[in-house]
Amino acid sequence: MANKTIELHVFSAQPNGYRRAGFTLQQGANNLEVDETQWEALAQDPRLKVEVRSSLETTKAQTDLDAGSMDSDLVLDLHNAPEELAHIIAAIHLLNGKSTLTKKPTVDELAFEVDGVEGELKPTATERDAAWEWYKANTTSVEQ
Repeated sequence: MANKTIELHVFSAQPNGYRRAGFTLQQGANNLEVDETQWEALAQDPRLKVEVRSSLETTKAQTDLDAGSMDSDLVLDLHNAPEELAHIIAAIHLLNGKSTLTKKPTVDELAFEVDGVEGELKPTATERDAAWEWYKANTTSVEQ
């Protein structure tokens, strides 16, 4: 699995020019494409509100799908997500954006790469279960 780009809405109450994770942010809404390391740095900053943009939202201008048939407003706020589960929750959200999840994904579907570590890593079943429960509790479009 290649390093994935994550599309975020980052809301800053700080003055224009506030810097975090290699970005110079403007006060208010900032739409960014980040890697997992940048996403984690942004999400951990208590002065910022970070939301993962759903893949449906980012591609709705490029698709012929009827937006009324799918939840194109799915927004995930990871501000209060457990730090150790944040990347797993983001992976679940990305999977859900590709195809609506009706059950929790397998640990194989949530495999990820870490800089400096060879090969893919997978969350444990316990981590996956905790991330899935957090995701369901913090979004309204996921069915059990």
